[in-house]
Amino acid sequence: MQDGVTKIIINSQVSAEGQSEDLKALAKLMNNEPVNLNKYFDYAQRRIKEINEDPEMREKIMLYETRMLEREQAAGKAGYEQGKADSVKIILENQLNNGKTLEQATEFVRNLKLISDKELEKIIDLYK
Repeated sequence: MQDGVTKIIINSQVSAEGQSEDLKALAKLMNNEPVNLNKYFDYAQRRIKEINEDPEMREKIMLYETRMLEREQAAGKAGYEQGKADSVKIILENQLNNGKTLEQATEFVRNLKLISDKELEKIIDLYK
């Protein structure tokens, strides 16, 4: 990922045929099925049960998941806004490369209403 995080996605709903016993057991654990493989899975199942039975822990987990979702949505919005600003720069440069003056190019981009006038002015300052 761009933020340096490595994410591993496991689809526990598909057949684990041909996979390692550990991966098969992990898929079962993810599907809330009992697993009898080794002490690590025994510990995981015990902790899951303890957490599920503790209302305070469940609330903390739900709060954490909500915050993570909000963070992802904020990052997505920031990325979206940056993408619009990058698009404006490309359009502006294309206008300039096609013989338009800075004023003409600015007016063309302003009429597209991709970003606010304030943000557009910041970009225009780069070309002055």
